[in-house]
Amino acid sequence: MSNLDLNFHKSSLNTPGRLQQITTVPPALFRLCHLVQLHDREAFSRIDELWSSKHILYVITSGQARLISSNGQLMVNTGSAVVRQAGTLLQHESKRGSLSPVQGIAVAFDFADNEQKLWPFGHPVPITSRLIAELISELVLSNSKRNESGPFKPHMLFYQLLDTLRDHAARLAHEDHSWLDIVIAHIHEKVTHSFTREQLAREANVSPEHFSREFKKHTGLTFVEYVTRLRIRIAQEQLLFANPTLQELAQLTGYRDTFYLSRKFKQTVGCAPTLYRKTPKKIVSLTYNYTASLLALGHIPHMGAVAEWMEAKIIEYGPKPFKQYYEHELINRMDLIADSHPDVILGYAPHSGMDDLRQIAPTILMPFEELDWQEQFIHLGRITGLEAKARTLLERYDTLQQEANRTLDQMMGVRGSAVCIFMIGESGAYIYGHGWGRASHILYHSLGFVPPARMEKDGQLLTGYIHVPLTEIHLYAADHIFIDYARESSEQNAVDKLFAQESWNTLGAVREGRLYEIDADMFYGFDPISVIEQLQHIMHKLTSHLSMH
Repeated sequence: MSNLDLNFHKSSLNTPGRLQQITTVPPALFRLCHLVQLHDREAFSRIDELWSSKHILYVITSGQARLISSNGQLMVNTGSAVVRQAGTLLQHESKRGSLSPVQGIAVAFDFADNEQKLWPFGHPVPITSRLIAELISELVLSNSKRNESGPFKPHMLFYQLLDTLRDHAARLAHEDHSWLDIVIAHIHEKVTHSFTREQLAREANVSPEHFSREFKKHTGLTFVEYVTRLRIRIAQEQLLFANPTLQELAQLTGYRDTFYLSRKFKQTVGCAPTLYRKTPKKIVSLTYNYTASLLALGHIPHMGAVAEWMEAKIIEYGPKPFKQYYEHELINRMDLIADSHPDVILGYAPHSGMDDLRQIAPTILMPFEELDWQEQFIHLGRITGLEAKARTLLERYDTLQQEANRTLDQMMGVRGSAVCIFMIGESGAYIYGHGWGRASHILYHSLGFVPPARMEKDGQLLTGYIHVPLTEIHLYAADHIFIDYARESSEQNAVDKLFAQESWNTLGAVREGRLYEIDADMFYGFDPISVIEQLQHIMHKLTSHLSMH
């Protein structure tokens, strides 16, 4: 302590009278209670049931869900967050459509023990915020490593989250959609039509000069540059995803003159449309399965979403280093993607940041539910210029599939039913239908097994997957059960409970040894390398059992 500090300290202690300038700190409004990872859309309703008396913040790290609140329908996409007050519900809409698998984080919190019960966040509204994504990621990490981060950091990050949410709520409450937001939305919606700066300025009720100034300030581009880039991006995406003629391309992009389109394309991209597909491309993959599929093709992505189940594939099929992130890190990190200067961005459709991604590079987003894994892989082969290799890999799988069926025809004849069960702890397990990976498509499409009768009876097979409570897992049993046991010691209790149930132990598959252990990591991907491994693993389990009987 310096002499000045020491003198000040002494004089302040010796000052007679009352202490001055004491301000009362406002009481804490909320306290952090629970964190849980969301693995599917069903988890929304289950969390609402379990924590109906608590406030919930949902942060979507991948996928899309339709939710219904008392104030209407909400659509939450990758990168968005929504908070709901205790005592209210966010029900998941059961309507099937172009949705991709939802994953995310749910944060449960409660009012603190004080008399003030203020709710500063308004009605549930989807919020897209890079800061929220970063804070939730750090909160989950610090909570999982409490010995390292200490007891205070999770709560500090939680209050930063609340502060960010409040700022967004306050801004939304006092902010009308600006004329510029409406203009940009109109441009994206009507990009194939003819429109001018003057026309849009007149519709927005601003002068053309003001229009130009504000447009450049907001987008970084002039009106003409923005529209041109958007149209050329669409042309690039069409050339990568399909094989349109120049005339078709002109119609799709709003250019009626093919010569003008070719000139603008070359000015923007650096080569003619006819040569574009043949040029090497730096690819950013926003999803785990597309990164794995690129590695299977021998195309090392420039940047890719990676997960622990991919580690062996990265070593074996991706010897060259590339920039690796978790999916949730790429949610709103447009800066990471932009700084990598990609030629193509790949991901699932829909994506809340599609318009921003397109400003960086051509963006191909494929609807997960509408395309099976083989169709998606063929498209990835076309985009990378490796379609022949993609088809060769799929032909290899088809050959193995045919051999597997001949073997099963000889050893068992009629297939019967089969199911894949993935344990997740005390709350139960996930069971997958025929179109969402996790090897169920191998059982039902490739090998001719049928799903458990309960799934078909309830119409749940079409939803892709379901969450089943521990006490109901036996209802979804089949002649052959493939099960991933919990690997964490904290989850082992759930497995012990399941195996102790009489309803489980009386199942035919359990009594007769048709219960096969699998590893969730091996059964996660739907790239050809993963699917081939899954097929071989399933066949090894089945033939080993059948050869003993």
